This record gives sequence, structure tokens and C-alpha cells, in this order.
Amino acid sequence: MNLKNVTKEVNNLVSIARTADLKNVAVPLYDILPSWVFPKRQLRFKAYCVGMGKTGTTTIHAIFRNQYRSAHEPEARFLVPKIWDFVNKNIDQSQFTQYIKHQDRRLGLEMNSSGLNYYLIDILVNEFSDAKFILTIRDCYSWLDSIINHHMINLDNFKSNWFKHYWIVLSKMCYKTDKKHVKEEAILANNGLYTLDGYFSYWRKCNSKILATVPKERLLIIKTTEINQNIRQIENFLGIPLGTLPNQVRENVRRKKFNILSQIDKDFLEEKANFYCKELMDKYFPEVKGYYYNNPL
Repeated sequence: MNLKNVTKEVNNLVSIARTADLKNVAVPLYDILPSWVFPKRQLRFKAYCVGMGKTGTTTIHAIFRNQYRSAHEPEARFLVPKIWDFVNKNIDQSQFTQYIKHQDRRLGLEMNSSGLNYYLIDILVNEFSDAKFILTIRDCYSWLDSIINHHMINLDNFKSNWFKHYWIVLSKMCYKTDKKHVKEEAILANNGLYTLDGYFSYWRKCNSKILATVPKERLLIIKTTEINQNIRQIENFLGIPLGTLPNQVRENVRRKKFNILSQIDKDFLEEKANFYCKELMDKYFPEVKGYYYNNPL
């Protein structure tokens, strides 16, 4: 094969890696290519949304997608196994860092919005000193209600084998603990859901880790219910022209409700929430007094 054909083949691989629907690609071909093959893009800014799932990460991506290079949970199918390997010490910090840097070079994103960024936060902060971070934060009660509805929908409607595997691995990383279901949580156990300890401890762990890791001058904290009211603040924070981001964007709102939490004793639910979440709830959501807080999302 002559040089011209080699160049053409490499370009074809790069094109596949950048444009393919990754849900239908068995092997990430781009992993065999060195970083230098992928041109270094001139970014207008570099930012990561590091909120948990069901806190508005899809909405943040939607706000940026028409004007800037943005993605929501990019390459999650391949990133989740890498995270799993790192968490379980099958790969070391250096290998994981190299994977993240390679992915960053390939994708050349200006906004990377993903709940998975929690697992990368130390690398993202240390390796990309020019990056800024947006933490979308949601009160623990409405977040739990939303994540349980999300889980119930996925339990009923696995889209494919890869999605099922992705969901199971991700859920174990997030919510599995050594705590067992108690009688007050029978509704959770009967529906294949995790314990309140698992859900609430993950809420605390994620938010606390982000707040402790990202330098304050590089972090913007926005409540999920106030994303659209803070568009101008986001633009100022990232140093982009005012008025370039749209207002009133709202994505991934679940209409189907399973009302699982209403079938758990309210005092028991709030006892668990206070045990894990009270400190952060008092600081960021002092107006939320319990489960029956009326959150429209």
C-alpha cells in the first residue's frame, strides 16, 4: 500500500471514529490510532458539566450544541468499562489518564456534559488547567424520585444488550453498597432497585467530591431548576459572547411517574436523607423541608 492509500485509510478511520453511531460499533477503531493523528482543535473555551445524572446534564448539552462543540455522555459505551477497570484497579492512574487525554484530543469538545465526569474529576482538573466546570445540583428528594423513575423505565425497556450491560455496570458503580434492603424498603427491593443508603450516599459522595476537588474559581454551581435563569451567568463564566446561548431549553424530562417514593414511610425516607444529605441540603436547598417539596421536574 503506497503512502497515498495509507493516508486515505487513516482518514477513513478517523472519520468513522468521529461520526459513527457508537452504539452500533463493536470495536472502537480510534483506540489503535495515536493522538497526533487527530488534529488539535482551536477551542473557544473548554468546559465540563459534572453534575450527576438527572440533574440537567442533557439540558446543559442542549444549550451548547447548536453553537459550540458539545456532547452528552460521549462514548459512554466504552468509557464505562474503562471507569470500571480503574475503580477495580485493573488499570492504573497513568493508563486511565492516557485514555482520557486521548479521548479529549480526538473529540475536541468545548462542552462535555456527563454524569460520568465525576469519575474523571481528578484527571480533568489536573490535566486540563484551562478547563472550567459547571456543577448542576438538585435537591436529594426530587433527584431520587427522578433517578428511580429513570431506573424503572430502563428496567422495563432495555433497548439492546449493550445498553443492558452499560446500565448494570454503571448502576453498580453508583449505588451498590454493603447495606441490605430493610422492610421499609420492600417496594425498592421488589422492583429491582437499590437501597436508600445506596442512592443517598451516592448523592452526597458525588456532590462533595466535586465541591472539594474543583478550585472555586473554576467552578460554577447551578441548581437544576435554575439553569435557564442563569444562561447569562454561564456565558460570563466561560467568557463567551453574551446572547449566544439559547434561553428556555429543557431536555430529557420524564413524564412517566411510578410514585415509588410515596410508598415508603415518609419518616424513614427523611431519616435516611438527613443522615447522608443534611449538610449539603442545608447549604444549597434550605427551602426544601422534606419529600413533599413540589419540584416541577
